[in-house]
Parts: sequence; C-alpha cells; structure tokens
Amino acid sequence: MKPDTTAVQEKSGLRLAIFSGLVVLLLGLLAGRLVQMQLLDQTVYTDEALANSVDQKIVGPARGLIYDRNGVLWVDNEPIYSITLTPRYFEREKLGLLARLAGVPDSLAEAKYAEINDYSSYKTSLFLKDIPFHAFARVKEESWRLPGVGFEIAQKRGYHTEARASHALGYVREITDRQLDQMEQEGYRLGDIVGQAGIERSYETVLRGRPGREFVLVNVHGMEVMPYQEGTEDIDPQSGYELHLTLDAKVQALAESLMVNMRGGAVAMDVNTGGIIAMASAPDYDPTRFAGRLNQEFVDYIYRNHAKPLFNRATQMVQPPGSTWKPFMGAIALEMGMIDEDTDLYCGGGYVLGGRLFKCHGGSHGNISVKRAIQVSCNTFFFRLMNDTINGQRMDLTTWGNWARRFGFGTLAPLDFPDQSPGLIPDSSYYDRVFPHGWGPGYTVNLGIGQGNMGATPLQLARHTAAIANGGKLVTPHLVAYEVNPETGERIESTHRVRQIPISDENFEIVKRGMELVVEAGTARRAQIPGIAVAGKTGTAENPLGDDHSVFIAYAPADDPQIAVGVIIENAGYGSTAAAPIASLMIEQALTGEIKRPDLVAFTRRQSSSPIETN
Repeated sequence: MKPDTTAVQEKSGLRLAIFSGLVVLLLGLLAGRLVQMQLLDQTVYTDEALANSVDQKIVGPARGLIYDRNGVLWVDNEPIYSITLTPRYFEREKLGLLARLAGVPDSLAEAKYAEINDYSSYKTSLFLKDIPFHAFARVKEESWRLPGVGFEIAQKRGYHTEARASHALGYVREITDRQLDQMEQEGYRLGDIVGQAGIERSYETVLRGRPGREFVLVNVHGMEVMPYQEGTEDIDPQSGYELHLTLDAKVQALAESLMVNMRGGAVAMDVNTGGIIAMASAPDYDPTRFAGRLNQEFVDYIYRNHAKPLFNRATQMVQPPGSTWKPFMGAIALEMGMIDEDTDLYCGGGYVLGGRLFKCHGGSHGNISVKRAIQVSCNTFFFRLMNDTINGQRMDLTTWGNWARRFGFGTLAPLDFPDQSPGLIPDSSYYDRVFPHGWGPGYTVNLGIGQGNMGATPLQLARHTAAIANGGKLVTPHLVAYEVNPETGERIESTHRVRQIPISDENFEIVKRGMELVVEAGTARRAQIPGIAVAGKTGTAENPLGDDHSVFIAYAPADDPQIAVGVIIENAGYGSTAAAPIASLMIEQALTGEIKRPDLVAFTRRQSSSPIETN
C-alpha cells in the first residue's frame, strides 16, 4: 500500500520544529549564561582569574628596637637574604641546580623542600634563610630557570653593646612546628622568627609588629612579572614597638666581665622603682649565634654543658642565703617585740639544742645587741631569735614563713618575663613530707641564719634588700621601663604595684645601721667605695656537696639609697671574697659611671679557681 504523503510530511515538520526549538533553547541558555558570566558575575570571575595570576607576598615588619636605660641602642635589625619557594610551581628535578647556586648540600635542599611541600604545596615558604649575599645574587641571576623560586630580604637581630644580657634579653629563632601550630592563626608562617627566651619571648607580640602584604603578577610558571596595580593594593608592614629597658648596658657589661669562669647570678635593682639595672648570669651565651645555622660546637656548649648556660642563675638558682638572712631576722624580731635596739642576748660561742652545739661565727661575743650581731654576724643571736621565747614572744615556723613571704621569698615575683623560681620557704607540711619520721627545733633552728632547708634567688635577695633600704616598700622587679610606638611616638609607661611591709621605719633604721657597720668595720670592708657609704651583709651558704657559696647583699648610698644588689657565686667560699667585690663594683659603676678601683677588679677576676667551659 502506498504511504500517506501528508502524514509523513506532518511528522517531518514536527521533528524539525522540535529540533529547531531545542537548538533555539540551547542557544538561549548559552547566551544567558554568557550574559551572566560576563555582566552579572563579572566580579566573581575577575577575582578568580586574578587569584590564578596574582601572588600575595608577606612583607615582614621591622622587629622593635631595644634601648638601655640611658637611651643607648642595644638591639636593632640587620638585613638577611633568603630564598622562598612555592612547590606547586617548582620543578623538583631542578633542586640540584638550586642547591649548587645557593651553595648548600643537595641533602639540605631535599629535606627543606620536603618540609615545605608537606606543609603546603600552594603556600610560599622560606626555603633557605640567611644565605650569603653572593649566593643570593647568583640564584636571582638564574631565576628565569627556576620557576616557583622567590626572594626575600628580611632582618636578624644586631647587638651594639659589650653587654650580652643573654638571659635578660633572650634570643630569637625560627618558629618551631609546635609554635606554628599554636600561632598560625596570629599570622605566623613557616620560617618566621619569634622570641624564644627573655624579653624577646615575653614581649613577642609588642616587638613583632604587623606584617604587610605585597601583590605581584606572576606568569604560568609562578615567576614574578610586575607589581599588581602598581602596588596600590599593597599593605605596608608596621614596625614593632621600641622597648626602653631599665638595664644599664655598662653595669651589665661590667658584671658579666667580673663573672667570667664563674657560676652564679647577680641582680642590681633601683631601690625606689624596682627597675632592674643589671641581671647577670654566668655562664651565659652569645645570642647572635642563634641567628644563623647552629654548628655542633655551639650546640654542645648550649645543650650538653654541665654548667647549663641557658639556665638563668640570677632568677632561677636557689641557694641558702646564709648570713645575708640576718637583717631580715633582726627586722621581724624588732617588729614582733621580741627585742628592741638595746636588747642584749648572750653568746657563749654557740647555741646548745637537744645536746647538739650549733657553733657561732667568730667565737664568743658575750652580751650582744641586734646591730652588733648583724655587724659581726653572730649566729647565736639569730639561733635564739628562731627558737627561744624572748619577752613573751616566740618565732614559730608559721610566723617566720609569713614574714618571709611578705618580703617576696617563697613566691614568684610579678616579673615581666617568666624564667624564675619561687625559692624555698618551708612550712610544717614540707617538713612532714621530707622528714616523715619526725622533726623538731633541731631541724628549724638553722633557718634563723639562712641555712638548712631553705633557699632564695639573687633576684629575691636584691628585692628584699631594696625593701630594707627604702623603708619597707616591696617593689616589683621589671626590665621594661616603657614602650614607644615608632609611627606615632606614643610612649606607654610600665606600671608596677608596690606593697608595704608592715615594719616601722624605726625598726628598719636599726637594721640598716647594722648593715652599715658591716661595711664600715665588719666582714665586708672590701665592699667600701671611696666617697659612697655602702650598707651590706656577707653570707656563706653551706654546701654539703662541695665548696660553700659566696653571698652578698648591699645598697647605696647608705643615707639616700638608690641601688640594691644581690649576688650569689657558687663554690666561691666566703661572701667577702667573691660576691662582695662584684656587688661593690656594680654599685660604683651605676652611681658614678666609672670604676676607680682597678686593683679590686683584678682581685675579683682572679677568684675563679675552677674555670668552666665557655664560648
């Protein structure tokens, strides 16, 4: 049968209409999409395109400068030349070429590349830091062969005084993986430097400043072509705040020079403000050595030396204060009413307790008052204050401990960096723990002369001496006097609390006169300074494991106190031999600006009988 021509034509026309409609619809959709992409969503796709062609570089800020109390520039910044790398653009087979141009072993380049790539293949990270300028220039000349390689001129710390003050200032070092995990949200990145100790660490957020941003156009190989929009979108970095310290660089340098080949700590403090004038710990280290790659010799010195150069003996070393404790005992006994200025206690050459003789220093003193007892360092007088009932009053362990804490012992000072020890002021629970089979007065009587189960740091000794000198004001020790915003010049003063110790001026004056006699005609004659009256107290801290430790506290001028010092030198014997000359010379430098006793300097530098390994 012959097909229906009309029906076939109708079906063909329907198919054509449907096909034509689909084509028109598809073209309409494509046209609509083009309109949306090019007109409505132009900003979105422009940004995405720019993200593929514009690279963002972090511009490190200048770290804040550090000055001493006299405005002397101590720490600033010096240029360092570094190479950056973005793994997504870099051709790994060219690592050998990059290593040869930079002058580093292939193994180092491989390890650093793996570290960066593991961290992020898309982020630009520091590849080689602080390389010689000639190597930096050589890599830059061949940069056309090294896609993904970039260049950065950053800074490292420069030091401009003879004083290291390594334990006070601390040092900066490349951020560790652990630190990066904690600080990445604050804008830190792999390769950044951060403060690792001392002031550099505790004032990190102040010194660091704010990083800037620089946008550059890059080609498909990740190589920089030109600044994006002529740099109009860049964000300038903001320099860190300047720190003006309470430290005197010359006094600090002197203390360090006097303590070479010794183990010990010395702290000099402003009597009225608590500003630390010098903080020396021996042995110390050179903070500039942390700026670059550490060689094995320096690593061994820092981390394997039995003398522990990183340990801050000025604030962390705890030793019995010895007889430097006696002014404290005299002051609290006077305030408690156990004695007055004229009270005589008998010394027959020692103190008998429980059948045991506790010997006196210097033999028998007969009837002796508190001023004279401080001057000649009579042990018996202070044994009796610690154990006897006198004028109806008795010094029990709890009362003794409460007074010690009022003077800053046994507690952490609110210092502006964290590296310190609270020392040891024992209570009954301590003795119960250490002596579970029982204890009594025979265990605690030695506390009256600063011996036995107790200990203090040089910082605590200086602070307590300042409190005696200024009439009972327990000042807050600190290293930063004020901060300065380098852009605005705004000055931010440090504020610190002062706590009054409840002892009368009259009682402090009695003790202070005793300390003056120690230097005038007692055990610390060597601490005398021509033209400046000094008050002090020597101490010898018993050491059952070796030679005794030399201890000394002092303040000056005696009639108008400005500076207080606490010194402990390990295994150096009598306080008058090592610690007293160091303190005296520090005072002279601080108050007069010069040293006029070269013989005493020479004597002090001869006192180290067992030199330690130094750097």
